[in-house]
Amino acid sequence: MIKTLLLILLFCLQLFSLDEIEQKVLNDLGINSSFLNTQAFKSVYDEYSSSSQINYYNNILRKSALNMEIVREEIEKRNLPDAMFFIPLFESSYVNQGKGKGPGGLWQIIPQTASNLKLKIDDNIDERLDLLKSTDAAGTYLKRYYKIFNKWYLAIAAYNSGEGRIISGIARASLDKYLEENPNEENNPTVKIYKKYIDDYNKNKSGMSNLYIIYDRYKSYFDLVYLVNNNHKDYFSKTTVTYISKIVTFSILKEKDSFSAIDKKAKYNLEVVNPPKGVQLKSIAGMIGMDFNEFRNLNKHIKKDVLPTSIKSYNIYIPHTKLDVYNQKLGNIKQVIAKNNNKQEIDTKKVIKNDSKKDVSKKQGITVYEVKAGDTLESIAKKYKTSTKKLKIISKKSKKVLSIGDKIEIVK
Repeated sequence: MIKTLLLILLFCLQLFSLDEIEQKVLNDLGINSSFLNTQAFKSVYDEYSSSSQINYYNNILRKSALNMEIVREEIEKRNLPDAMFFIPLFESSYVNQGKGKGPGGLWQIIPQTASNLKLKIDDNIDERLDLLKSTDAAGTYLKRYYKIFNKWYLAIAAYNSGEGRIISGIARASLDKYLEENPNEENNPTVKIYKKYIDDYNKNKSGMSNLYIIYDRYKSYFDLVYLVNNNHKDYFSKTTVTYISKIVTFSILKEKDSFSAIDKKAKYNLEVVNPPKGVQLKSIAGMIGMDFNEFRNLNKHIKKDVLPTSIKSYNIYIPHTKLDVYNQKLGNIKQVIAKNNNKQEIDTKKVIKNDSKKDVSKKQGITVYEVKAGDTLESIAKKYKTSTKKLKIISKKSKKVLSIGDKIEIVK
């Protein structure tokens, strides 16, 4: 009997503990507990809490120790909710990749957003792939939306699908719920104006500020559960509702210690150094005794294998364990740069010299021809489709008889 009572007590404690976990996650994100009863959440939780899915994501996390650590540190430093840890997991599987006009980096930031966040993208650099700068920018981006919506789950939703899509859905859902509870207000002139604001935005994607007017007026009526249960009206995209559900699901699973790889330590911490401009990346890797591919993987934001000379310095990342070696050999790096610059200067002079030689043989509108055996003025004129009057012998000594090696200007 006592054994049975203990088992029942243990079961109850586990239930209580689970409720505490769920409530903590929901409170951190600003979500009402009734969200857990929606079919949208239940289906996502059932799918991703399976052992096969947990194993799948554990394997991803196991390969991403360094990138995970960078994100964890940023979350702690900026006092972001723990749930933010999973955004790079869903966006990029914690792989620092991407280029061109598409999304890039751990946080899969598009070029326009990168520009707004002051992340540089040009022929030499793509700071969306800068592990530290991009993570800092993503934190700024999320905090910006939190300041607007005052709910972390709405900040995440805006990160996923854009501010316009989210404020449009919030404004419509808030107004619709208000009218359901106050049907006599349907013909209110103000409500009609608000409906026009919504229609104008849906058609032209302009007038976002008007949507905030609606939200401010009816924000007390906004309810995520109402939105999710009535999302056949397309308040949010299905992808965004799933995204929110996944964030909640993975946060709960993390609190239940389902992801054993999530606390895996990186084999080293990163240090930021600023090598002189013009240095080759291989030179840095070689001098600190690091495999070049591993070094390159830490510095994907540098597009070329040599630091350009157009900017004073770039952030370069090296393992903390290599910092002393780097500082000791920094003088050697500068010598290599000086040597390379000297060689480049010599090569430049050669190019200029060669170009000047070319100018002798071909000037603007004039071709300089060197006489060969058997040439006559008539044959040369015929070859270049001109007249003998337009041929001018420019050899050092003036003579009328052609000799091999004479130079002739041909004016076309």
